[in-house]
Amino acid sequence: FGSSRGPPHPPSPARRTARAPPGGWTRTRKRARSTRGQQRVEGMGVFMEGRIKLLGTVYVASWALKGGMPFVSTVLQGAGLAYLGWYAFLLFKTLQAAVVAPVFWGFIGKFVVSRYLTRQEFFRADSPPEDVATKREAGLKRLEESWRARWPKAADLQKYLKKHFSDLRFKASGFESMYPIFQEVVNEALDPITIVQSTEGCEVTDTSGEKFLDASGAYGVNFFGYTRSKEFLAAGQRLAAEVGPCLGPVHPVVAENIEMLLKIFRKEEVSFHMSGTEAVMSAVYQARFHTQRNVTAVFQGAYHGWWDGVMQGAGNDRFAGDCLILKDQCQESLDLLRFRAGDIACVLVNPIQGFGWKNAGTNKLGTPKVDAGASSMEKFKKWLCQVRETCTSTGIPLIFDETWAFHLGPAGAQELYGVDPDLLVLGKSLGGGHACGAVLGPSRLMERRDPKRPMRVNFVVGTFKGNPVVMGSMNAALKFVTSPEAKPVFTGFK
Repeated sequence: FGSSRGPPHPPSPARRTARAPPGGWTRTRKRARSTRGQQRVEGMGVFMEGRIKLLGTVYVASWALKGGMPFVSTVLQGAGLAYLGWYAFLLFKTLQAAVVAPVFWGFIGKFVVSRYLTRQEFFRADSPPEDVATKREAGLKRLEESWRARWPKAADLQKYLKKHFSDLRFKASGFESMYPIFQEVVNEALDPITIVQSTEGCEVTDTSGEKFLDASGAYGVNFFGYTRSKEFLAAGQRLAAEVGPCLGPVHPVVAENIEMLLKIFRKEEVSFHMSGTEAVMSAVYQARFHTQRNVTAVFQGAYHGWWDGVMQGAGNDRFAGDCLILKDQCQESLDLLRFRAGDIACVLVNPIQGFGWKNAGTNKLGTPKVDAGASSMEKFKKWLCQVRETCTSTGIPLIFDETWAFHLGPAGAQELYGVDPDLLVLGKSLGGGHACGAVLGPSRLMERRDPKRPMRVNFVVGTFKGNPVVMGSMNAALKFVTSPEAKPVFTGFK
């Protein structure tokens, strides 16, 4: 059951169309070899800077040889002219399909300075009548006083955490939920940091004894609920109590976890990581290593973690010349994948976008838009089948970033949509409450060494890959997912 070609029973017709045809992977490898001459050209993002450098080199060589070797110079000029035409065509197609604006965020960010509204300006930002502005100010003051009176015990700790815990300070700043000029007034009045004392059922109790309904699900980690997740965590603690932090040697539970993962997701190999972001990095590295190309294609609005190699704009100070952001559900994007297959190492998809979620990344300011429903999911399924067929025909590995793990079903997006990726990234709820990540895929893409070139190694390792406490909790979570008890739970989610 470890085969990447599917389960023992015959796949449905929909699955056959979304999967590589017999012999398809052989053609994929041949295509990869045929394009290797133009691979690993640095700076092959939106504007294909690598091609510009190559074109400049040809023309410089032509000019240098003009006096001594006029025939060679003429040939180079002709070749340069033909290549210029090809570059112009590719650039036209790229600008049709790619999202260009995020490329400039890092540059613009160096010149835009902070400017926060004062309280006087805050309530009058839209030039309202003075009596309206006064009512607004009084309303926020009442809310601020009520807020502080309600959580007196947390006030001092909140201030301490904001000063010394940079992660929490950043998330509490409102960076993702409000325009920057409004943040200072709001953050001074309303501190969103919750200091948790305990949890029970679906409730969170803070240090002041106030109870809250947890609607966040711990960023997706708490998919199974607090009660069941505590059981998973306890299983991890029991294993850790037996072996301690024994790293390097692995416990048999690791093999059990691998066996269950391969059976659920129908892949050949697994690698473990400590977060979804790290797992995404590993999957992209593996694709680059085996295709010998350097461009990662992602779709607009998809979030793939904090790695700047796939971050789509605002917040990314790096000019990601090796990340191509394509318009989602757009025919021009599929066309571009075909034309630039020799540049692209992988296509990275976040299948949760099938629920109609837009602007999930930081490439735009403002609130996300959701157009959910059965019609949205069916439309996305057709689109995903087209992406799969395009990747198969061009030899580009398709990666599903399912860091949310089981939110789309016990076997994830490939079961829900009937589309199999080449590489699959898991995280969050997979760890049963612990930090974890995993990459699943076929042996041809998971191998870390080039069998023919001993100096080519993809060095992806990690100290805590077989951490007993994580493996124990993961084992409990996977056993639940594969149990009869879980079926009605997942059916209820649908």
